[in-house]
Amino acid sequence: MTQTLAAQAIRPSDPSTTRLEPLAGHAVDRTVVIQLRMALSCILMAVLGGFLAALHYVPAVSTWLNGIGVSLTQLRPVHTSFASLWIFGGSLAVIYHWLSTQHGGLDRADRLRFRFHTACWIVAGVGIFVSLLLGVSSGREYLGFHPAFSAVLLVGWFAYAWNFLRRLRHGFWAQPIYVWFWTVGTLFFIYTFVEGHAYLLPGVFENPVRDLQIQWKSCGTLVGSFNFLMYGSLTYVAERLTGNRGYAQSPTAFWLFGVGCLNSFTNYAHHTYHLPQTPIVKWIAFIVSMLELVILLKVMMDLARAMRQRPGPFCGRASWLSHAKGWTGTMLLYSIVISVPNVNSIIHGTHVVVGHAMGTTIGIDTLVLLGTGCWLIGEARGPAILPRLDCGLQRASVRWISGLLAVLVAWLIVAGTIHGWWRYQGLATPQWVAASRWILPLCGGAMGAWLIVVAVRMLRMLRAG
Repeated sequence: MTQTLAAQAIRPSDPSTTRLEPLAGHAVDRTVVIQLRMALSCILMAVLGGFLAALHYVPAVSTWLNGIGVSLTQLRPVHTSFASLWIFGGSLAVIYHWLSTQHGGLDRADRLRFRFHTACWIVAGVGIFVSLLLGVSSGREYLGFHPAFSAVLLVGWFAYAWNFLRRLRHGFWAQPIYVWFWTVGTLFFIYTFVEGHAYLLPGVFENPVRDLQIQWKSCGTLVGSFNFLMYGSLTYVAERLTGNRGYAQSPTAFWLFGVGCLNSFTNYAHHTYHLPQTPIVKWIAFIVSMLELVILLKVMMDLARAMRQRPGPFCGRASWLSHAKGWTGTMLLYSIVISVPNVNSIIHGTHVVVGHAMGTTIGIDTLVLLGTGCWLIGEARGPAILPRLDCGLQRASVRWISGLLAVLVAWLIVAGTIHGWWRYQGLATPQWVAASRWILPLCGGAMGAWLIVVAVRMLRMLRAG
């Protein structure tokens, strides 16, 4: 897991480094606003799908939902698909901010490609939502929609990649770290997304073990691809917020980037410990996962330093990033523990894994992208919008979302661990674990409501002015 790098971009300014001047509100290109609107629409869809899926944990409600033709197998891929699209879309909004302010901005061809991939993604998004609710699914993890929509998404991605990668002709090796993150993430997505559809090949689909190996490997690395995009976006926004160029071009940043690449390319194997696999692959995955202890120490040091400092300006926006930093350290420790093979054999397939997925997707990715999204709104709408971005409701939102997520993740860890241990001993899971399932829809629904409030407010602020 490479979520560790998210924390590294939020660092106190160094007065000795070059300062950046903030951009004026009118400098934000319309492509940024459109991309951010699409991303926020995706998080609304993800919350809707997740809340309805969580209601299946209440037996009476689950029976009613199944009776009207809305099963968990339909709702879960809606939730996971649009959660992934939210992370990709939110990151691309920041990337388009960079594209529109570098090397003369976007030209006519860039804008045509932007319109083309936007149309592709809207068509695919609507198609995915409708088809999944109609029960048309591939049955795959993270790629649960029909492969026809995958083709549309990929064609649109090539158009975006063209817009981004053509800028590298101006130079790559001397670029700040966020350009490296975006480059690897853009190319890595293409490879992992195509690999995730290997099941369409008869030789893979007809071999269940090979199919599972490739599916879980591609799932792990697909998450790595959107992490690269998100980390780059975080580093870029942190540079703009603090006016500090130092970190994005420091040796430490590039060293941690290298460790992150190593993790993303190799430690996927902790998802497949339970499958037949060459022992050396499992050992590489385990050792790489343990290397994250080095980064964990760095995260803890940065957290301690941050706690000694008073909140500066941009409190409403920076509070999202501050909470994400805490979740980064927590989820890093979490990922290290569940990567230990003996532990992994007990908790695999339980709610412990769900807790890790929710903690990273919401606690790190979503909080970071809500913070960067708020920054983009401030850049787009100018100083007049800042009181709405830094108001008490904004700070209350991040506290409630983070707190409810902590309760939910704690329950998932406890329930999953007990279920896994009892299963390991050949015993039935204690009744109280099943009886406590109401925690998921209750906390998840409350957290979803707060996310809806935040997303709707941000959409309204994007229309302001």
